[in-house]
Amino acid sequence: MSQIDDSTAGRTQQSIAAGVILALSLWVAYVSFNVDDPQPYLFPRLFSVVMVVLAAIALLRALRGTNRTGTVMGTIQIVRILPVLVMMIVYVFVLIPLLGFYTAAALSFFSIYTIYDPESHFSPMTWVKRLVITAGFIGVIYLVFALGLKVQTPRALFI
Repeated sequence: MSQIDDSTAGRTQQSIAAGVILALSLWVAYVSFNVDDPQPYLFPRLFSVVMVVLAAIALLRALRGTNRTGTVMGTIQIVRILPVLVMMIVYVFVLIPLLGFYTAAALSFFSIYTIYDPESHFSPMTWVKRLVITAGFIGVIYLVFALGLKVQTPRALFI
């Protein structure tokens, strides 16, 4: 590909990604503002407004070609991030409704951490380290959301 083709392809790729993120953030905003009891949705409302603004800015910059990023994303980079994309889809649409927010978050974080951890998968100590880091991460998430922000998280089979 020539330099012009890479530039156009990069702009197109960035515009599509920014457009998808804008659509998702508009959906989150719509859902968080169309509820009967607004109190539990204060944090999602604030977050969704920030998401909409940032996604709109990203889309405008992508369409104008003012983003300073490299060339188009290749197959190798897509294959590297594919496990995270698949895990996030499974997390949102399967694990949260089935297991609850914190249990689903723990499983997702542990899975992604295990996939990308360069340490040995055959050493018991690395598995202990992954479990401890996952427990610490979920503990911080619980403190922030449940105790700090008092956000009601989705509950299901577990917490």
